[in-house]
Parts: sequence; C-alpha cells; structure tokens
Amino acid sequence: MNPRTTGILFLVAAALGLGVWLSNRHEGEKKRAEEQAKRLFGDLKPEQVDWIELTTSDGKSARLERREGAWRVVQPVDAPADASQVDGIASSLAGMTSEAVIEEAQAPQVYGLGDTARTVKFGAAGAEHALQIGKKTPVGSDSYAATGDGKVYTVATFHTTGFEHALDDLRERRPIRFDRESIERIEVTWQGGGATVAKKDGAWRLVAPIDTTADEETVETLLSDLAFLRGSGFIDTPPPDAEVGLDAPQYHVVLIGKPAKPGDPAPRTELAIGGVLDGNTRAARGAEHSIYKIPNDRFAKLPKTVVAFRQKELAKFAASDAQRFELVFDDESAAAKGQSRAFTLTGDRKDAGWTTSPEPMAAGSAARLVAELARLKAVDIAAEEMGPHEEAGIGLAPPRVAIRVFGAAPAGGGDAPVLAEVHLGNQQGERIFASVPGRKIVYQLDGALAEHVPISLDAFHNRFVSKEQPGQPAAPPPAAGDVEPGPDASAPADAGEQQGTDEP
Repeated sequence: MNPRTTGILFLVAAALGLGVWLSNRHEGEKKRAEEQAKRLFGDLKPEQVDWIELTTSDGKSARLERREGAWRVVQPVDAPADASQVDGIASSLAGMTSEAVIEEAQAPQVYGLGDTARTVKFGAAGAEHALQIGKKTPVGSDSYAATGDGKVYTVATFHTTGFEHALDDLRERRPIRFDRESIERIEVTWQGGGATVAKKDGAWRLVAPIDTTADEETVETLLSDLAFLRGSGFIDTPPPDAEVGLDAPQYHVVLIGKPAKPGDPAPRTELAIGGVLDGNTRAARGAEHSIYKIPNDRFAKLPKTVVAFRQKELAKFAASDAQRFELVFDDESAAAKGQSRAFTLTGDRKDAGWTTSPEPMAAGSAARLVAELARLKAVDIAAEEMGPHEEAGIGLAPPRVAIRVFGAAPAGGGDAPVLAEVHLGNQQGERIFASVPGRKIVYQLDGALAEHVPISLDAFHNRFVSKEQPGQPAAPPPAAGDVEPGPDASAPADAGEQQGTDEP
C-alpha cells in the first residue's frame, strides 16, 4: 500500500471517529436536556435550599433552616439538625423529576392532592417553592405530585420516602461534636477521681494526677467512643439538674483542641453524663439546652480509673521476629536438696518451627506462648514500687518465671536483640503479679494468661510438656483457630509440634 493511500485511509478513519464523537456528544446533550426538562424545580441546586418546612411522620410541624452553613431545627424545638438527613431532603427536592404529566387533569382531590396531600415547602435562591405528594398511581410504582403550577405529575414513589422522618430522626443525635484530629488535651472527671492527658511530641501523656506515659489505646478508644456516641432520645424541657444527676455528673469530659491560628482561643467541647433515667439510658448534656438520652451500656464502657489511662504494656513485638526464648523457672524443691533452683527451658525457631529443650513442649504450645508475649498488657497496677520483702511475698524476688524473647542475631555477628523481658510471680485469684526489669512498677496480669504461658515449674510439667513418647506418632497439629497470635503479631503463630518442634 502506497503512502498516499495510507494517508487517505487515515483521514477517513479520523473523520469517522470525529463523527461518532460528535454524535455521542449530541446524544448526551440531548439526554441531559430531556432530564433537565423533567425536573420539577428547574436547575435548582441542593446547596441553594435555605429552609424546609414539612410534617414529620410523627405528626409534628417542623421547620429547618441553614444557619452559618449548618442545618438547624427551629420548630417545634430549637436544636441542631442531622446534616446528612436534611441534606438528603434538600437533594431530593432540588432533583425531583417527573415520570409523566397528566394531560387534562381532574380535580386535585382525585389524585390525593387536596387538603390531605403531604406538603413540603422550602426556600431556595430567594424564592419559595412547594411540593405536594398525593396518592400512589393505580399502576406502577409512582405517586401523584404537584408544585402549584396547575399541573399534575407522577414521580417515582421511592423519591418521596426521603421526606418521611420522625422529628427525632431529623435532629443531631451526637451530644458531643468535635474535630478528633485537633484534640490536644482531654480532662476527665468521674465520681471520686479524674485524669488529664495531653498530646506531647505526637504521643499521649498522662499529666494528672501523675506525670507518666499514657495508654494510647485507652485514649484513642475514648475519643472514638465519644465521636460515635449517639442519643436514643431527647428531653426538651429538662427538669432541674438535681433530678437527673447533672448537678454532680457521674462523668464529665472536656476536649480541648488546637487553636485555628496563633492567638485564637483553643476550641473547647464538654459533655456531662448524669444519672440513670429509665434503667437503660442516662441523662447527658453537651453544648445544647436539651438533654440527650444515651444508652447506659455506652456509659459503662468509658474509662473511670487513673490506671485505665496509664501505659500498662509489658512487651510488644512482632511474633514473627522472635527466634529464641528462655524461661527460667524457680525450682524451690531443688533448692531444698542443695541443688540449683533455676531450671531453664529454651526454645529455638528452626525452619520446621519451634524446638524446645531440655523438654519438648506440647504441640503448638511454644508458638502460642510467643504469640501471647508479643503484646503483653497488664489489666492493673498493683504498686508503684515494692521493697524486696514485699516482692518475695508475691513471687517476684526471685521471680517464679523469668522470660526473655530474642530476635535474630545480626548477620555480622554479635548478640541477638532482646525483644521482651518479663518476670512472673504468684497468681492471686484472677490476677498474676508481674514486673519488667528496670521498672519499679508491679503489674497485675489477667489470670487467663496461665492458659498459654506457664507461670511456675509445676504448671509447665503438668500442662505444657508433650505427652508423646519417643517412637510414637506425633499428634496432629491444632486447627487454625486453636492458635491465635496476639493483636500485634505480624504473622500467624506457627502451629504443630513433634517431639518439641512446632511445624509450620
């Protein structure tokens, strides 16, 4: 094919492509024009809607107004509105389209557009509009509608359901509203105590009643719980504060944010929670006059001790980084015989999994032990400091079990890094005493830890040593759900052991 022919074919193809593009564009414009023509209120945009009046599904005459960029209920109560609900109504009004126009329409009553019609009035761009919604059409899924221009339209019924809300559903149910990312200080008080945390160098720190590291998880969970707190109802004519426990709140929180610019006052948001109203809800007050009813179970989850705000992490590492561990048990019976009272169990991670010596652990036990230690957190603090005699009384001097977990040794040689070091003492009820070398604090761990970490030499021999005898077939590895890594473990714990080896 010569160049001239190629050029002609190229021009023809380009012309055809241009023709298709122009045709599609024309069809698109035609379709948009047709859709625009169907809109009952022309080119009105949702953001132009300034106010809305309607009758709620519970029979209340409500008026909503946009004030300073935010929706507010102004009748029959004065309260902030649920922005998402009201924006939805504004969008439905502005975008309402007709499916058809009834030619030679009969009297409005025939279509349910008389006195019984549901009417939504609204103002937009300086003009007042009204939408009447009548009966459903005999055929199809449409309803009759009118706008006061003398015509009767049919509109898709599902477009009109957005106007059917109870008054409470149009109201803002969040008793406290704040920009979470801007919060720099949190002041919390409860009956008998309180705590203050502040953000310093990007991390939360407990600054009162003591100055120490804060529990990041507790603080972030508190902010989440407050951000997602919703009232189940409202009391718009509040009784005296003493009657609902708001004269001396059960819980009071102040959130202080970062000023918008230097010299501006710091934004401050408060929430007070009072007494029980009906067994299931409590009274709460934020910035508004009305009282919110909040679920009692949400109140129960809020932290109410200084210890809850304190850092209580004893160990944190990725379980997949652990390559070796040592458990040194205090053997009192050996000491009575004049022998060394230290019994050391070591575990090493090989290609086939964990191998322990001098005694093999039961299938999956070594992997689960490492997973439990990967994020070991106390449930309480027993004491800020104890003397040697007191520590001996709770099994921490010497510790009943001293645990160390190591990572991989450097490629160029040298000691393997210590990922965690924890001492375990006696179990007292549902708590296990514990400490971390280098810290004076004595912690209390959840007694459930003893299910997966031996807290004494007797416990190790009775529950963690493999029962398989040499030469016998190995027990099958546990099911996937039987071995669960700690919350921060970056990889699933190895499962399965044969004669002291955890197989992957």
